[in-house]
Formats: sequence, C-alpha cells, structure tokens
Amino acid sequence: MRINFRSTSLCLLALSMLSAPGLAQETKPAATPKVLNAAHILIAYEGASRSKATRTKEEALALAKKVADFAKGGSIKRFEELAAKYSDGPSKSKGGSLGNFAPNRMVKAFSDAAIKLKIGEVSEPVESDFGFHVIVRRDPFLSASHILVAYKGAERSEAKRSKAEALKLVNEIVKETQAKDADFAVLAKEHSDCPSREKGGNLGVFEPEQMAAAFTRATHGLKIGQTSGVVETQFGYHVILRKALPAPPPKASAKHILVQWKGSSRAEPNITRTKEEALARLNECIGKLKAGGKFETLAAEYSDGPSGPRGGDLGEFGQGQMVKEFDAVLFKMKPGETSGVVETAFGYHIIYRYE
Repeated sequence: MRINFRSTSLCLLALSMLSAPGLAQETKPAATPKVLNAAHILIAYEGASRSKATRTKEEALALAKKVADFAKGGSIKRFEELAAKYSDGPSKSKGGSLGNFAPNRMVKAFSDAAIKLKIGEVSEPVESDFGFHVIVRRDPFLSASHILVAYKGAERSEAKRSKAEALKLVNEIVKETQAKDADFAVLAKEHSDCPSREKGGNLGVFEPEQMAAAFTRATHGLKIGQTSGVVETQFGYHVILRKALPAPPPKASAKHILVQWKGSSRAEPNITRTKEEALARLNECIGKLKAGGKFETLAAEYSDGPSGPRGGDLGEFGQGQMVKEFDAVLFKMKPGETSGVVETAFGYHIIYRYE
C-alpha cells in the first residue's frame, strides 16, 4: 500500500497504511451532491468500450447480477474482495475504489445511479459503454479520533513496551472507553502514542482515500459516536471513535470597494493619502452609488484592492475567512444589500452582498 503525502499530519501519514474490518453506515444521500465517493466492480464484455473481455453481453449481465447479490448486505471489505476477484476496471487493484469525484466526471448512467444510492448501498448492475457496473456509494468525507498504543518494533514507534504489553494496555483502554462517563479525548491525551494526542486524538476531517482502505472500512463500520474495539496495524494497536462531520460555515458572495491610506495593511507604496483623505474618497464613492452609479464601475475606478478590475468581486467564501470587522458586517446583510463604511486594518470598505 502507498503512503499518502497530502496530509501535513504525521499521524495521517502513518494511518495511510492501516488495516481493520467494518461495515458501511447508511445515511440518506444529498439530492444534488457536489462530491461523490464510490467503489465499483466493472463486468465488461466483448465489444464494450476499452474492453479486452471475451464474454458475451448476456454472460456479463448474468455475472454482474451474481456479483451484486454477493455484495449486498456485506461489508466494504467484502466488496473490495469481490472487486479484486471480478472487476475488469483498473480500480480493481484498489478494491474498486474511485475516490472522491464530481458527478459530471463520470458517465451519466454511472453518476445518476450513484446519486440515488444511500451510503453503503449496493446497486443492481448499471450499464454504460464500458460494460455493467456494480456500485457501492461511500461517504466522501469522514471524521474520527483515535488512540494509538505502539510497541517496540512497530513502524515509526519509539515505544519501549513489548507487543504483549501494548495489547494488554489497549484492551484496558477499550474497557475504559466503554464506561458511561468515559471521555475519549482525556484517554487519548493520557495514553496515545500518536501526535494527535495533543488534540484529544482528533484526526479532523479526511477523505477516505487519505487513509488506507482498511482504516476507512473501520471508520465506516462505526456509527457516529461509537468507539471501536482493538484495531491492529503495523503502527501498533488503535481504538477509533467515529465523529460527526462539523457543520460547514455559512457562506456568502460579495463585492467590495477598498480605499486605503498610507500605512494601512498591504497598501501599495504609491498610496500617499491620509486616513482622513481615504474616508473622504470613500464617501465620495458612496455618493455616486446613491446617485445610481454601478457598483462594478465604481469599484474599478475607486478600489485599491486587487479585486477592483473585477468590479470588486471577491467570489464565494465562508464565515471566518475574512477579517472580523468585515465578517461581522457582511453576515448580517441580506443578498442585495450594500453596507455603509466598514473600517479594517486594510482600509475603508463598502460591501455589496449578492448571495
């Protein structure tokens, strides 16, 4: 298995080679998801696009139905075993995993079928130009905490304890996590050998493909708030707590006009006006807006920000991404409203929220 280097966390790098069994949790899918995650088993036939198969179309359909029956009600591990055995697609080496993708990146028949599936549900055979697909839909994002008990000789381990001592300790930890008043974060800080212990074992939000398929299976196999038993990996023994994904922050789309003064944050060297002159200039702009001037035109004329040539357009962003003074005003506005003067360290702003 390969290590995924996209994560900056040492813990996540290590976890990219984990192994543990589990079942997928079923949840209601979003009506129009922006991101999908799925695995599939492709049963090709002679004459299908890019196919080297010699079976007939009828034989392919019969096999696809058989594979779908085998996969239904089983674990993700079971699906991956079937993919490795039967799939004619290049993803068979990854248990059929296609990772995260936008729906429009796949052929329409495939995407339409995947969107209709619940998380963990296996489809009936779906036909495309490439053959018949058996699809399982998976969560595109996961969140978990864990406790790692390493031992001498485990990969990346600096632990002195023996493997037997580590197993004894992790079994004791599992019992502690099952107590009614158990605090997983406290136990992680006390026992975990992973750097994530400083955050109570929290691994944050990750895409399934950032971890090894086996670790993803273990996380999928837990309900939100449920703690695993002992999970052994080459890094030691783990206890995993599946967590709910954090709610995404509110988003807004806005335009602004920024007038800076000499000394304001990131002001260009050619800006020599005083703070009082900057305010007067912005008020002049506000007057033109009230007289019917177009925001985009005035932004190009007055704004000192790099968005000026784009009509002041800042695009879409989440709450908390802008400086607090800007954020506080914007997220109280309704779409279509224009603010008064807003002062930040960067200068004076007029904000127009359009979404």
